[in-house]
Amino acid sequence: MNYMKESAAHTVEETQSTIVLMRKKKSRCDEFAHIVEAVLRDHPDAKTHIDSESGGYDKVIILK
Repeated sequence: MNYMKESAAHTVEETQSTIVLMRKKKSRCDEFAHIVEAVLRDHPDAKTHIDSESGGYDKVIILK
C-alpha cells in the first residue's frame, strides 16, 4: 500500500518537517484505519489523532 499517495480515503499534505495524512470522510473509516496501521508499522514514532465524535482515527502525522 502506498499511503504517501492520496486516495479516496485520505489526503496527504507535506511540509518541510511533517507529512500529514488526513481522513476524507467525516465519520469512522475502516480503510483509513488500515492506512494508519501501515504508517505506524513503517514509522512507529508517528503521531495519531482520534476524532472524538466518531472514535476513529482522523489524522496521522509523520515527523521528518
